[in-house]
Amino acid sequence: MAGTPPIVYLLYGEDEFGIAGFLAELSARLGDPATASMNTTRLESSAFSIAELRAAAFAMPFLAPRRLVVVVDASSRLPNKDLREKFTGLLDQLPSTAAVALVEYRNLPEEDWLLAWVRQAGSRAFVRNYSRMHEGDMVRWLQDQARHSGGEITAAAAGLLARMVGPDARMAYQELQKLLAYVNYSRTVQTEDVEALGIPVFHETIFALVDALAVQDGKSASRLLRKFLDEQDPGYVFTMITRQFRLLLLAREVLDAGGVDRDVKAGAGIKTSYEARKVTAQARRFSLSTLESVYRRLLEIDTAIKTGQIEDEVALDSLVAGVTTP
Repeated sequence: MAGTPPIVYLLYGEDEFGIAGFLAELSARLGDPATASMNTTRLESSAFSIAELRAAAFAMPFLAPRRLVVVVDASSRLPNKDLREKFTGLLDQLPSTAAVALVEYRNLPEEDWLLAWVRQAGSRAFVRNYSRMHEGDMVRWLQDQARHSGGEITAAAAGLLARMVGPDARMAYQELQKLLAYVNYSRTVQTEDVEALGIPVFHETIFALVDALAVQDGKSASRLLRKFLDEQDPGYVFTMITRQFRLLLLAREVLDAGGVDRDVKAGAGIKTSYEARKVTAQARRFSLSTLESVYRRLLEIDTAIKTGQIEDEVALDSLVAGVTTP
């Protein structure tokens, strides 16, 4: 960004991977990782207050041009007009030695009060919407990411990968890196590479694990989780489990509305009839309220992992224990 950089950055939407990438760019501008770490403060909604933001933003940077203060879901702690006016009043007063990133992991309506403040803040503020990508956008994004990583992927291969992983940018990026390594960065990734690598969008271990959770078989669920963690890194396992329960939740809603297997395939955006049948069968074993409860728990765990409150493997163990304990 040319000239004086903005002081407040409003980053909102459901694409947490895209938001994380932008925050990484801001952090890189502070210097080396050690310097950046010393000059970064993260305030989560559960512990956020206007006083804490003031203290963090007005602190002088140490061997860096600015301090970075990341505020996550602040709006949830500002329910009334008086608090919001105090908050935006502070934003108007922030010094140029601060870079305050307001992160909202949700889509904001046009009339949202944060967007209204940004519109009148002029060059002091920067805003970007990180909505989940549609398939066409995902294809272009995957091709860009491949080039940035030193490789290439055809539009057809990127389209197949996008259909397999859905709108999850983090999973798409992880699978793209595996594909680039598979071709040793020496040639363009083709559709047959995507098929040959066997992207595990309906990994049998996931189905078996969810089956065990459905019947509250804690012993089997724990064993299957260990097996999965032996094969994949914990972050990937968590992503796969979250994706599976999102599909189950969508499938249950379709079934409750009177739909059948083919309706589930379309309604949940599932690529193959095989996976649609498996997901439909599993969805029938859970009530909608149970699936909603598990999915909320997954979102809470995701936040806890990102904020360093819990290790991902420990979080997964606690999830299995919680679901299988009557």
